Amino acid sequence: MAFDGITMKCIAAELSEHLCGGRIDKIYMPDKDAIVISARSGGKNYKLFLCANPSIPRIYLTESSRDNPLSPPVFCMLLRKHLSGGHITHVSCPGVERVIEIGIESKNELGDIGEKRLILEIMGRYSNILLVNENGAIADCVRKIDASAPGERILLPGVKYVLPPKQDKLSPLDTDFDEILGVVFACPDEFKMDKHILNSFAGLSPAVARDFVYAVCGDMDAQGMSFNDEKKTVLAKHIAETFDKIKNSGFEPVLINGDDGLPIDFSCIDLVQYGSKERVSSLCEVLDGFYIGREVRQRLSQKSAEISKTVSNLLARYRKKAALQQQDIENAAQMDKYKLYGDLITANIYRINTGDTKLIAQNFYDEALPEVEIPLEANLSPSKNANKYYTRYNKLKSTAVHAARQLELTNADIEYLQNVESSIDTCENMRDIAEIRRELEAGGYIKAQKNTGKPKKEDEVVLNRFISSDGFEIYVGKTSRQNDYLTTKLARNRDIWMHTKNIPGSHTVIITGGKDVPDRTLEEAANLAAYYSKARLSSGVAVDYTEIKNVKKPSGAKPGMVIYEEYYTIYVTPDEEKVKEMSK
Repeated sequence: MAFDGITMKCIAAELSEHLCGGRIDKIYMPDKDAIVISARSGGKNYKLFLCANPSIPRIYLTESSRDNPLSPPVFCMLLRKHLSGGHITHVSCPGVERVIEIGIESKNELGDIGEKRLILEIMGRYSNILLVNENGAIADCVRKIDASAPGERILLPGVKYVLPPKQDKLSPLDTDFDEILGVVFACPDEFKMDKHILNSFAGLSPAVARDFVYAVCGDMDAQGMSFNDEKKTVLAKHIAETFDKIKNSGFEPVLINGDDGLPIDFSCIDLVQYGSKERVSSLCEVLDGFYIGREVRQRLSQKSAEISKTVSNLLARYRKKAALQQQDIENAAQMDKYKLYGDLITANIYRINTGDTKLIAQNFYDEALPEVEIPLEANLSPSKNANKYYTRYNKLKSTAVHAARQLELTNADIEYLQNVESSIDTCENMRDIAEIRRELEAGGYIKAQKNTGKPKKEDEVVLNRFISSDGFEIYVGKTSRQNDYLTTKLARNRDIWMHTKNIPGSHTVIITGGKDVPDRTLEEAANLAAYYSKARLSSGVAVDYTEIKNVKKPSGAKPGMVIYEEYYTIYVTPDEEKVKEMSK
Protein backbone atom coordinates (compact mmCIF):
# COMPACT_ATOMS: atom_id res chain seq x y z
CA MET A 1 0.00 0.00 0.00
CA ALA A 2 1.49 3.33 -1.01
CA PHE A 3 1.51 6.31 1.34
CA ASP A 4 -1.42 7.93 -0.45
CA GLY A 5 -3.24 11.08 0.63
CA ILE A 6 -5.74 9.14 2.74
CA THR A 7 -2.96 7.36 4.64
CA MET A 8 -1.16 10.68 5.19
CA LYS A 9 -4.41 12.14 6.59
CA CYS A 10 -4.73 9.23 9.00
CA ILE A 11 -1.10 9.41 10.11
CA ALA A 12 -1.32 13.18 10.65
CA ALA A 13 -4.38 12.67 12.88
CA GLU A 14 -2.58 10.03 15.00
CA LEU A 15 0.61 12.09 15.29
CA SER A 16 -1.37 15.18 16.24
CA GLU A 17 -3.15 13.25 19.00
CA HIS A 18 0.10 11.96 20.51
CA LEU A 19 2.63 14.73 19.85
CA CYS A 20 0.86 18.10 20.05
CA GLY A 21 2.16 20.04 23.04
CA GLY A 22 5.16 17.73 23.32
CA ARG A 23 8.74 18.89 23.79
CA ILE A 24 11.53 17.78 21.46
CA ASP A 25 14.43 16.23 23.39
CA LYS A 26 16.76 14.67 20.82
CA ILE A 27 17.21 14.53 17.07
CA TYR A 28 19.14 11.84 15.21
CA MET A 29 19.85 11.11 11.55
CA PRO A 30 20.59 7.37 11.16
CA ASP A 31 20.62 7.63 7.34
CA LYS A 32 21.23 10.42 4.85
CA ASP A 33 17.50 10.74 4.21
CA ALA A 34 15.98 9.59 7.54
CA ILE A 35 15.38 11.44 10.83
CA VAL A 36 14.38 10.25 14.30
CA ILE A 37 12.92 12.83 16.68
CA SER A 38 12.51 11.97 20.37
CA ALA A 39 9.75 13.94 22.07
CA ARG A 40 7.95 13.84 25.41
CA SER A 41 4.24 14.49 25.42
CA GLY A 42 1.51 13.77 27.95
CA GLY A 43 3.97 12.08 30.27
CA LYS A 44 5.12 9.63 27.60
CA ASN A 45 8.21 9.40 25.42
CA TYR A 46 7.73 9.08 21.65
CA LYS A 47 10.08 8.49 18.74
CA LEU A 48 8.98 9.94 15.42
CA PHE A 49 10.58 8.42 12.34
CA LEU A 50 10.63 10.38 9.05
CA CYS A 51 12.19 8.94 5.91
CA ALA A 52 12.54 10.44 2.42
CA ASN A 53 14.12 7.38 0.84
CA PRO A 54 12.81 7.34 -2.78
CA SER A 55 11.98 3.62 -2.65
CA ILE A 56 10.15 3.57 0.71
CA PRO A 57 9.39 7.10 2.02
CA ARG A 58 7.38 6.98 5.25
CA ILE A 59 6.52 8.56 8.61
CA TYR A 60 5.22 7.03 11.86
CA LEU A 61 5.89 6.61 15.57
CA THR A 62 8.37 3.83 16.22
CA GLU A 63 9.53 1.67 19.12
CA SER A 64 12.70 0.44 17.42
CA SER A 65 16.20 1.88 17.72
CA ARG A 66 18.59 2.53 14.86
CA ASP A 67 22.35 2.88 14.74
CA ASN A 68 23.56 6.45 14.28
CA PRO A 69 26.72 7.68 12.53
CA LEU A 70 29.65 8.73 14.72
CA SER A 71 29.45 12.30 13.43
CA PRO A 72 25.98 13.78 12.70
CA PRO A 73 25.30 15.11 9.17
CA VAL A 74 25.04 18.87 8.56
CA PHE A 75 21.24 18.72 8.21
CA CYS A 76 20.97 16.93 11.54
CA MET A 77 23.09 19.62 13.24
CA LEU A 78 20.85 22.30 11.73
CA LEU A 79 17.71 20.59 13.05
CA ARG A 80 19.24 20.30 16.50
CA LYS A 81 20.14 23.98 16.46
CA HIS A 82 16.66 25.15 15.51
CA LEU A 83 14.34 22.53 16.98
CA SER A 84 15.91 21.07 20.14
CA GLY A 85 13.85 22.06 23.17
CA GLY A 86 11.02 23.26 20.95
CA HIS A 87 7.35 22.42 21.43
CA ILE A 88 5.19 20.76 18.77
CA THR A 89 2.20 22.99 18.01
CA HIS A 90 0.49 21.03 15.26
CA VAL A 91 0.76 18.10 12.88
CA SER A 92 -1.32 18.50 9.75
CA CYS A 93 -1.82 17.26 6.20
CA PRO A 94 -3.03 19.88 3.68
CA GLY A 95 -6.09 18.39 1.97
CA VAL A 96 -5.24 14.88 0.84
CA GLU A 97 -1.78 15.79 -0.40
CA ARG A 98 1.13 13.48 0.39
CA VAL A 99 2.65 16.12 2.64
CA ILE A 100 2.84 16.27 6.43
CA GLU A 101 3.70 19.50 8.20
CA ILE A 102 4.91 19.61 11.82
CA GLY A 103 4.81 23.02 13.50
CA ILE A 104 7.44 23.60 16.20
CA GLU A 105 7.80 26.63 18.46
CA SER A 106 11.39 27.31 19.47
CA LYS A 107 13.72 30.17 20.29
CA ASN A 108 15.97 31.74 17.69
CA GLU A 109 19.48 33.17 18.18
CA LEU A 110 18.04 36.33 19.74
CA GLY A 111 15.90 34.41 22.20
CA ASP A 112 12.64 35.25 20.43
CA ILE A 113 10.06 32.48 20.03
CA GLY A 114 9.01 31.66 16.50
CA GLU A 115 7.31 28.76 14.76
CA LYS A 116 9.27 26.69 12.31
CA ARG A 117 7.89 23.89 10.16
CA LEU A 118 9.39 20.48 9.52
CA ILE A 119 7.85 19.17 6.30
CA LEU A 120 7.91 15.67 4.84
CA GLU A 121 6.92 15.28 1.19
CA ILE A 122 6.25 11.73 0.03
CA MET A 123 6.52 11.89 -3.75
CA GLY A 124 8.50 8.86 -4.93
CA ARG A 125 11.94 9.86 -6.18
CA TYR A 126 11.17 13.50 -5.31
CA SER A 127 10.51 12.69 -1.62
CA ASN A 128 12.05 15.26 0.69
CA ILE A 129 12.39 16.55 4.24
CA LEU A 130 12.55 20.33 4.62
CA LEU A 131 12.98 22.79 7.49
CA VAL A 132 11.07 26.03 6.86
CA ASN A 133 11.73 29.10 9.04
CA GLU A 134 9.33 31.69 10.50
CA ASN A 135 9.37 33.69 7.26
CA GLY A 136 8.33 30.73 5.11
CA ALA A 137 11.80 30.34 3.57
CA ILE A 138 13.60 26.99 3.35
CA ALA A 139 16.38 26.78 5.97
CA ASP A 140 17.66 23.51 4.46
CA CYS A 141 16.42 20.23 2.99
CA VAL A 142 17.58 16.66 2.46
CA ARG A 143 17.26 16.73 -1.34
CA LYS A 144 18.08 20.02 -3.04
CA ILE A 145 16.61 20.92 -6.45
CA ASP A 146 17.96 23.89 -8.39
CA ALA A 147 16.82 25.74 -11.52
CA SER A 148 18.62 23.24 -13.78
CA ALA A 149 15.72 20.78 -13.33
CA PRO A 150 13.07 22.05 -15.78
CA GLY A 151 9.50 22.09 -14.52
CA GLU A 152 10.49 21.40 -10.91
CA ARG A 153 10.09 23.59 -7.86
CA ILE A 154 13.34 25.14 -6.67
CA LEU A 155 14.14 23.68 -3.24
CA LEU A 156 17.22 25.46 -1.91
CA PRO A 157 18.08 27.27 1.34
CA GLY A 158 16.69 30.81 1.28
CA VAL A 159 13.99 30.08 -1.32
CA LYS A 160 10.37 30.58 -0.25
CA TYR A 161 8.65 27.24 0.27
CA VAL A 162 5.57 26.42 -1.76
CA LEU A 163 3.51 23.24 -1.69
CA PRO A 164 3.80 20.78 -4.59
CA PRO A 165 1.38 21.71 -7.40
CA LYS A 166 -2.07 20.15 -6.94
CA GLN A 167 -3.36 17.60 -9.39
CA ASP A 168 -6.42 18.42 -11.43
CA LYS A 169 -8.58 15.96 -9.51
CA LEU A 170 -11.54 16.07 -7.14
CA SER A 171 -10.76 15.98 -3.42
CA PRO A 172 -12.51 13.28 -1.34
CA LEU A 173 -12.90 15.94 1.39
CA ASP A 174 -14.93 18.35 -0.77
CA THR A 175 -16.87 16.03 -3.07
CA ASP A 176 -20.61 15.32 -2.65
CA PHE A 177 -22.60 12.30 -3.82
CA ASP A 178 -23.83 13.90 -7.04
CA GLU A 179 -20.24 14.67 -8.14
CA ILE A 180 -19.18 11.09 -7.34
CA LEU A 181 -22.16 9.74 -9.26
CA GLY A 182 -21.27 11.92 -12.23
CA VAL A 183 -17.70 10.59 -12.22
CA VAL A 184 -18.80 6.94 -12.11
CA PHE A 185 -21.35 7.38 -14.92
CA ALA A 186 -18.72 9.16 -17.04
CA CYS A 187 -16.47 6.09 -17.24
CA PRO A 188 -16.11 4.98 -20.92
CA ASP A 189 -17.30 1.43 -21.64
CA GLU A 190 -13.86 0.19 -22.75
CA PHE A 191 -11.98 1.86 -19.88
CA LYS A 192 -11.17 0.09 -16.61
CA MET A 193 -13.33 1.49 -13.82
CA ASP A 194 -10.57 1.50 -11.18
CA LYS A 195 -8.28 3.52 -13.47
CA HIS A 196 -11.10 5.98 -14.12
CA ILE A 197 -11.70 6.44 -10.36
CA LEU A 198 -7.95 6.80 -9.73
CA ASN A 199 -7.67 9.49 -12.42
CA SER A 200 -10.68 11.38 -11.06
CA PHE A 201 -10.06 11.62 -7.29
CA ALA A 202 -6.98 12.90 -5.47
CA GLY A 203 -5.39 11.09 -2.55
CA LEU A 204 -6.25 7.53 -3.64
CA SER A 205 -3.83 4.68 -4.20
CA PRO A 206 -4.39 2.07 -6.94
CA ALA A 207 -5.25 -0.50 -4.24
CA VAL A 208 -8.09 1.65 -2.87
CA ALA A 209 -9.48 2.33 -6.36
CA ARG A 210 -9.41 -1.39 -7.17
CA ASP A 211 -11.12 -2.18 -3.86
CA PHE A 212 -14.02 0.16 -4.64
CA VAL A 213 -14.66 -1.80 -7.84
CA TYR A 214 -14.11 -5.22 -6.24
CA ALA A 215 -16.57 -4.45 -3.42
CA VAL A 216 -19.37 -3.94 -5.95
CA CYS A 217 -18.76 -6.48 -8.71
CA GLY A 218 -16.08 -8.84 -7.36
CA ASP A 219 -13.74 -8.07 -10.28
CA MET A 220 -10.94 -5.54 -9.80
CA ASP A 221 -10.32 -5.32 -13.56
CA ALA A 222 -13.94 -4.66 -14.55
CA GLN A 223 -14.49 -2.16 -17.38
CA GLY A 224 -17.16 0.51 -17.59
CA MET A 225 -19.37 -1.74 -19.73
CA SER A 226 -19.57 -4.22 -16.81
CA PHE A 227 -21.63 -1.71 -14.81
CA ASN A 228 -25.28 -1.01 -15.50
CA ASP A 229 -26.93 2.07 -14.00
CA GLU A 230 -27.86 0.21 -10.82
CA LYS A 231 -24.30 -1.02 -10.24
CA LYS A 232 -22.89 2.42 -10.97
CA THR A 233 -25.20 3.92 -8.35
CA VAL A 234 -24.17 1.26 -5.80
CA LEU A 235 -20.50 1.98 -6.57
CA ALA A 236 -21.01 5.73 -6.13
CA LYS A 237 -22.71 5.15 -2.76
CA HIS A 238 -19.84 2.92 -1.61
CA ILE A 239 -17.27 5.55 -2.59
CA ALA A 240 -19.31 8.30 -0.91
CA GLU A 241 -19.54 6.29 2.34
CA THR A 242 -15.77 5.79 2.37
CA PHE A 243 -15.16 9.50 1.70
CA ASP A 244 -17.52 10.41 4.58
CA LYS A 245 -15.46 8.22 6.92
CA ILE A 246 -12.29 9.99 5.79
CA LYS A 247 -13.87 13.42 6.33
CA ASN A 248 -14.85 12.39 9.88
CA SER A 249 -11.50 10.64 10.60
CA GLY A 250 -13.29 7.28 10.72
CA PHE A 251 -10.17 5.36 9.80
CA GLU A 252 -9.99 1.56 10.21
CA PRO A 253 -6.30 0.54 10.14
CA VAL A 254 -5.69 -3.05 9.03
CA LEU A 255 -2.59 -5.19 8.57
CA ILE A 256 -2.86 -7.47 5.54
CA ASN A 257 -1.21 -10.89 5.73
CA GLY A 258 -0.06 -13.20 2.97
CA ASP A 259 -0.71 -16.94 2.67
CA ASP A 260 2.30 -17.60 4.91
CA GLY A 261 0.87 -15.40 7.66
CA LEU A 262 3.51 -12.70 7.22
CA PRO A 263 2.46 -9.05 6.68
CA ILE A 264 2.45 -8.05 3.02
CA ASP A 265 0.58 -4.73 3.12
CA PHE A 266 -1.36 -2.26 5.24
CA SER A 267 -4.25 0.16 4.89
CA CYS A 268 -5.95 2.88 6.91
CA ILE A 269 -9.37 1.78 5.61
CA ASP A 270 -10.86 -1.71 5.46
CA LEU A 271 -10.17 -3.31 2.05
CA VAL A 272 -12.62 -6.07 1.15
CA GLN A 273 -10.40 -7.58 -1.56
CA TYR A 274 -8.13 -9.16 1.09
CA GLY A 275 -9.28 -12.12 3.17
CA SER A 276 -6.42 -12.44 5.65
CA LYS A 277 -6.23 -9.17 7.56
CA GLU A 278 -5.92 -7.98 11.11
CA ARG A 279 -7.62 -4.91 12.55
CA VAL A 280 -5.43 -2.71 14.74
CA SER A 281 -6.06 0.39 16.82
CA SER A 282 -3.11 2.42 15.54
CA LEU A 283 -1.78 2.83 12.01
CA CYS A 284 1.61 3.88 13.44
CA GLU A 285 1.79 0.53 15.20
CA VAL A 286 1.02 -1.24 11.92
CA LEU A 287 3.62 0.75 10.00
CA ASP A 288 6.33 0.25 12.61
CA GLY A 289 5.91 -3.53 12.56
CA PHE A 290 5.44 -3.69 8.80
CA TYR A 291 8.52 -1.68 7.86
CA ILE A 292 10.78 -3.13 10.55
CA GLY A 293 9.91 -6.60 9.21
CA ARG A 294 10.50 -5.39 5.67
CA GLU A 295 13.86 -3.86 6.61
CA VAL A 296 14.91 -7.09 8.33
CA ARG A 297 13.91 -9.15 5.27
CA GLN A 298 15.73 -6.77 2.92
CA ARG A 299 18.82 -6.78 5.11
CA LEU A 300 18.71 -10.58 5.34
CA SER A 301 18.29 -10.83 1.57
CA GLN A 302 21.16 -8.41 0.99
CA LYS A 303 23.52 -10.13 3.44
CA SER A 304 22.65 -13.62 2.21
CA ALA A 305 23.22 -12.46 -1.39
CA GLU A 306 26.63 -11.07 -0.41
CA ILE A 307 27.77 -14.23 1.36
CA SER A 308 26.22 -16.41 -1.36
CA LYS A 309 28.24 -14.58 -4.02
CA THR A 310 31.39 -15.01 -1.93
CA VAL A 311 30.77 -18.76 -1.57
CA SER A 312 29.93 -19.07 -5.27
CA ASN A 313 33.23 -17.40 -6.18
CA LEU A 314 35.10 -19.67 -3.76
CA LEU A 315 33.46 -22.75 -5.28
CA ALA A 316 34.43 -21.64 -8.79
CA ARG A 317 38.02 -21.14 -7.64
CA TYR A 318 38.23 -24.54 -5.91
CA ARG A 319 36.63 -26.34 -8.85
CA LYS A 320 39.20 -24.80 -11.17
CA LYS A 321 41.92 -25.85 -8.73
CA ALA A 322 40.52 -29.41 -8.67
CA ALA A 323 40.51 -29.52 -12.49
CA LEU A 324 44.19 -28.53 -12.59
CA GLN A 325 45.07 -31.13 -9.96
CA GLN A 326 43.16 -33.78 -11.89
CA GLN A 327 45.09 -32.78 -15.00
CA ASP A 328 48.37 -33.21 -13.08
CA ILE A 329 47.27 -36.72 -12.08
CA GLU A 330 46.37 -37.60 -15.67
CA ASN A 331 49.68 -36.22 -16.94
CA ALA A 332 51.50 -38.28 -14.32
CA ALA A 333 50.00 -41.43 -15.83
CA GLN A 334 52.86 -41.28 -18.36
CA MET A 335 55.44 -41.83 -15.63
CA ASP A 336 55.54 -45.62 -16.21
CA LYS A 337 56.48 -44.97 -19.85
CA TYR A 338 59.49 -42.89 -18.77
CA LYS A 339 60.62 -45.56 -16.31
CA LEU A 340 60.37 -48.13 -19.11
CA TYR A 341 62.50 -45.88 -21.36
CA GLY A 342 65.13 -45.58 -18.65
CA ASP A 343 65.19 -49.35 -18.04
CA LEU A 344 65.45 -50.20 -21.75
CA ILE A 345 68.24 -47.65 -22.30
CA THR A 346 70.15 -49.11 -19.35
CA ALA A 347 69.65 -52.66 -20.65
CA ASN A 348 70.82 -51.67 -24.15
CA ILE A 349 73.50 -49.18 -23.17
CA TYR A 350 76.19 -51.21 -24.97
CA ARG A 351 74.33 -50.65 -28.27
CA ILE A 352 74.10 -46.88 -27.95
CA ASN A 353 76.76 -44.48 -29.17
CA THR A 354 77.09 -40.86 -28.17
CA GLY A 355 75.36 -38.80 -30.83
CA ASP A 356 72.53 -41.29 -31.48
CA THR A 357 69.08 -39.66 -31.65
CA LYS A 358 67.00 -42.75 -31.00
CA LEU A 359 67.09 -46.30 -29.73
CA ILE A 360 64.95 -49.12 -31.11
CA ALA A 361 64.76 -51.91 -28.52
CA GLN A 362 62.53 -54.82 -27.65
CA ASN A 363 60.25 -54.30 -24.63
CA PHE A 364 61.10 -57.40 -22.62
CA TYR A 365 58.47 -56.42 -20.01
CA ASP A 366 55.81 -57.34 -22.56
CA GLU A 367 55.33 -61.01 -23.49
CA ALA A 368 54.85 -60.05 -27.14
CA LEU A 369 58.29 -58.36 -27.12
CA PRO A 370 57.22 -55.39 -29.24
CA GLU A 371 59.83 -52.95 -30.48
CA VAL A 372 59.88 -49.53 -28.80
CA GLU A 373 61.40 -46.41 -30.32
CA ILE A 374 62.96 -44.21 -27.60
CA PRO A 375 64.02 -40.60 -28.41
CA LEU A 376 67.57 -39.73 -27.34
CA GLU A 377 69.37 -36.43 -26.98
CA ALA A 378 72.45 -36.51 -29.18
CA ASN A 379 74.50 -34.27 -26.88
CA LEU A 380 73.99 -36.59 -23.87
CA SER A 381 75.75 -39.84 -23.12
CA PRO A 382 73.67 -43.06 -23.01
CA SER A 383 73.71 -43.11 -19.17
CA LYS A 384 72.65 -39.46 -18.99
CA ASN A 385 69.77 -40.15 -21.39
CA ALA A 386 68.65 -42.97 -19.05
CA ASN A 387 68.99 -40.66 -16.01
CA LYS A 388 66.92 -38.00 -17.79
CA TYR A 389 63.99 -40.42 -18.11
CA TYR A 390 64.39 -41.66 -14.52
CA THR A 391 64.35 -38.05 -13.30
CA ARG A 392 61.19 -37.32 -15.26
CA TYR A 393 59.61 -40.52 -13.87
CA ASN A 394 60.44 -39.61 -10.26
CA LYS A 395 59.15 -36.08 -10.72
CA LEU A 396 55.85 -37.28 -12.16
CA LYS A 397 55.54 -39.92 -9.44
CA SER A 398 56.00 -37.24 -6.77
CA THR A 399 53.56 -34.97 -8.60
CA ALA A 400 50.96 -37.73 -8.77
CA VAL A 401 51.17 -38.44 -5.03
CA HIS A 402 51.07 -34.74 -4.15
CA ALA A 403 48.27 -33.94 -6.62
CA ALA A 404 46.17 -36.86 -5.38
CA ARG A 405 46.59 -35.69 -1.80
CA GLN A 406 45.76 -32.08 -2.75
CA LEU A 407 42.81 -33.15 -4.86
CA GLU A 408 41.38 -35.00 -1.88
CA LEU A 409 41.68 -31.82 0.22
CA THR A 410 40.24 -29.66 -2.55
CA ASN A 411 37.27 -31.99 -2.97
CA ALA A 412 36.69 -31.76 0.79
CA ASP A 413 36.69 -27.97 0.47
CA ILE A 414 34.22 -28.17 -2.43
CA GLU A 415 31.92 -30.50 -0.49
CA TYR A 416 32.07 -28.20 2.54
CA LEU A 417 31.34 -25.06 0.48
CA GLN A 418 28.45 -26.81 -1.24
CA ASN A 419 26.98 -27.50 2.19
CA VAL A 420 27.56 -23.86 3.15
CA GLU A 421 25.81 -22.80 -0.05
CA SER A 422 22.86 -24.99 0.90
CA SER A 423 22.87 -23.53 4.43
CA ILE A 424 22.63 -19.98 3.03
CA ASP A 425 19.47 -20.94 1.14
CA THR A 426 17.81 -22.03 4.40
CA CYS A 427 18.94 -19.09 6.58
CA GLU A 428 15.99 -17.43 8.30
CA ASN A 429 17.65 -14.65 10.31
CA MET A 430 20.78 -12.49 10.57
CA ARG A 431 22.22 -14.74 13.29
CA ASP A 432 22.47 -17.65 10.82
CA ILE A 433 24.20 -15.44 8.22
CA ALA A 434 26.66 -14.12 10.83
CA GLU A 435 27.37 -17.69 11.97
CA ILE A 436 28.15 -18.81 8.42
CA ARG A 437 30.47 -15.85 7.95
CA ARG A 438 32.33 -16.71 11.16
CA GLU A 439 32.68 -20.31 9.97
CA LEU A 440 34.24 -19.15 6.69
CA GLU A 441 36.55 -16.78 8.55
CA ALA A 442 37.61 -19.53 11.00
CA GLY A 443 38.27 -21.88 8.08
CA GLY A 444 40.45 -19.29 6.35
CA TYR A 445 38.17 -19.05 3.32
CA ILE A 446 37.62 -15.31 3.75
CA LYS A 447 39.37 -12.56 5.66
CA ALA A 448 38.06 -11.81 9.13
CA GLN A 449 36.26 -8.49 9.43
CA LYS A 450 38.08 -5.85 11.45
CA ASN A 451 36.56 -5.48 14.89
CA THR A 452 37.94 -2.75 17.11
CA GLY A 453 35.45 -3.40 19.89
CA LYS A 454 35.40 -6.09 22.54
CA PRO A 455 35.36 -9.67 21.28
CA LYS A 456 31.81 -10.99 21.13
CA LYS A 457 30.76 -14.05 23.05
CA GLU A 458 29.84 -16.88 20.71
CA ASP A 459 26.09 -17.08 20.19
CA GLU A 460 24.10 -19.95 21.63
CA VAL A 461 23.31 -22.64 19.07
CA VAL A 462 19.68 -22.27 17.98
CA LEU A 463 18.19 -25.15 15.99
CA ASN A 464 14.94 -25.41 14.05
CA ARG A 465 12.55 -27.48 16.17
CA PHE A 466 9.54 -29.40 14.86
CA ILE A 467 6.98 -31.80 16.31
CA SER A 468 5.85 -34.82 14.31
CA SER A 469 2.23 -35.98 14.11
CA ASP A 470 3.17 -38.72 16.60
CA GLY A 471 4.62 -36.23 19.09
CA PHE A 472 8.35 -36.80 18.41
CA GLU A 473 10.74 -33.84 18.55
CA ILE A 474 12.69 -33.30 15.34
CA TYR A 475 15.64 -30.88 15.09
CA VAL A 476 17.18 -29.44 11.92
CA GLY A 477 20.55 -27.67 11.71
CA LYS A 478 20.84 -24.65 9.40
CA THR A 479 24.62 -24.10 9.45
CA SER A 480 27.67 -26.36 9.69
CA ARG A 481 28.16 -25.38 13.33
CA GLN A 482 24.55 -26.23 14.12
CA ASN A 483 24.86 -29.54 12.25
CA ASP A 484 27.95 -30.45 14.28
CA TYR A 485 26.25 -29.57 17.55
CA LEU A 486 23.09 -31.47 16.67
CA THR A 487 24.84 -34.63 15.50
CA THR A 488 27.80 -34.87 17.85
CA LYS A 489 26.50 -33.29 21.07
CA LEU A 490 22.72 -33.06 21.30
CA ALA A 491 21.67 -36.38 19.76
CA ARG A 492 21.96 -39.73 21.57
CA ASN A 493 22.84 -43.20 20.22
CA ARG A 494 19.26 -44.36 19.57
CA ASP A 495 18.13 -41.10 17.94
CA ILE A 496 17.53 -41.21 14.18
CA TRP A 497 19.83 -39.14 11.95
CA MET A 498 18.82 -38.13 8.41
CA HIS A 499 20.46 -36.45 5.43
CA THR A 500 19.77 -36.17 1.70
CA LYS A 501 21.72 -38.76 -0.27
CA ASN A 502 24.72 -37.21 -2.07
CA ILE A 503 23.07 -33.77 -1.94
CA PRO A 504 24.16 -30.85 0.29
CA GLY A 505 21.66 -30.25 3.06
CA SER A 506 20.95 -29.99 6.77
CA HIS A 507 21.38 -32.66 9.40
CA THR A 508 17.99 -33.76 10.71
CA VAL A 509 17.55 -35.71 13.96
CA ILE A 510 14.50 -37.41 15.47
CA ILE A 511 14.75 -37.48 19.27
CA THR A 512 13.45 -40.98 20.00
CA GLY A 513 13.92 -41.21 23.76
CA GLY A 514 14.66 -44.88 23.16
CA LYS A 515 11.23 -45.50 21.58
CA ASP A 516 10.47 -47.04 18.20
CA VAL A 517 9.72 -44.40 15.56
CA PRO A 518 6.52 -44.82 13.49
CA ASP A 519 6.75 -44.71 9.69
CA ARG A 520 4.71 -41.51 9.62
CA THR A 521 7.30 -39.69 11.73
CA LEU A 522 10.12 -41.06 9.55
CA GLU A 523 8.39 -39.68 6.46
CA GLU A 524 7.80 -36.29 8.11
CA ALA A 525 11.45 -36.05 9.21
CA ALA A 526 12.61 -37.09 5.73
CA ASN A 527 10.42 -34.31 4.32
CA LEU A 528 12.25 -31.82 6.57
CA ALA A 529 15.66 -33.15 5.51
CA ALA A 530 14.70 -32.82 1.84
CA TYR A 531 13.12 -29.38 2.31
CA TYR A 532 16.21 -27.99 4.05
CA SER A 533 18.54 -29.12 1.26
CA LYS A 534 19.57 -28.23 -2.27
CA ALA A 535 16.81 -30.58 -3.47
CA ARG A 536 14.02 -28.43 -1.99
CA LEU A 537 12.36 -27.96 -5.39
CA SER A 538 12.89 -31.55 -6.59
CA SER A 539 10.67 -34.62 -6.38
CA GLY A 540 11.46 -38.17 -5.29
CA VAL A 541 14.41 -37.00 -3.16
CA ALA A 542 16.49 -39.81 -1.62
CA VAL A 543 17.03 -39.35 2.13
CA ASP A 544 19.35 -41.67 4.07
CA TYR A 545 18.63 -42.41 7.72
CA THR A 546 20.34 -44.36 10.47
CA GLU A 547 20.86 -44.33 14.22
CA ILE A 548 23.28 -41.73 15.57
CA LYS A 549 25.65 -44.48 16.77
CA ASN A 550 26.38 -45.21 13.09
CA VAL A 551 27.34 -41.60 12.32
CA LYS A 552 30.98 -40.60 12.84
CA LYS A 553 32.94 -37.40 12.38
CA PRO A 554 36.45 -38.20 11.03
CA SER A 555 39.37 -36.52 12.71
CA GLY A 556 40.18 -33.23 10.98
CA ALA A 557 36.93 -33.22 8.98
CA LYS A 558 35.39 -29.90 7.95
CA PRO A 559 32.54 -28.48 10.08
CA GLY A 560 29.30 -30.35 9.47
CA MET A 561 31.03 -33.21 7.61
CA VAL A 562 30.37 -36.80 8.80
CA ILE A 563 30.42 -40.36 7.52
CA TYR A 564 27.80 -43.02 8.22
CA GLU A 565 27.11 -46.71 7.66
CA GLU A 566 24.29 -49.29 8.01
CA TYR A 567 21.66 -46.92 6.70
CA TYR A 568 18.27 -47.09 4.99
CA THR A 569 16.90 -44.82 2.27
CA ILE A 570 13.47 -43.24 1.98
CA TYR A 571 12.15 -41.22 -1.01
CA VAL A 572 10.06 -38.07 -0.48
CA THR A 573 8.90 -34.97 -2.32
CA PRO A 574 9.46 -31.83 -0.19
CA ASP A 575 6.18 -30.32 1.00
CA GLU A 576 6.37 -26.77 2.40
CA GLU A 577 2.88 -26.92 3.92
CA LYS A 578 3.86 -29.93 6.04
CA VAL A 579 6.96 -28.07 7.22
CA LYS A 580 4.86 -25.09 8.30
CA GLU A 581 2.36 -27.33 10.06
CA MET A 582 5.11 -29.15 11.98
CA SER A 583 6.74 -25.87 13.03
CA LYS A 584 3.59 -24.88 14.89
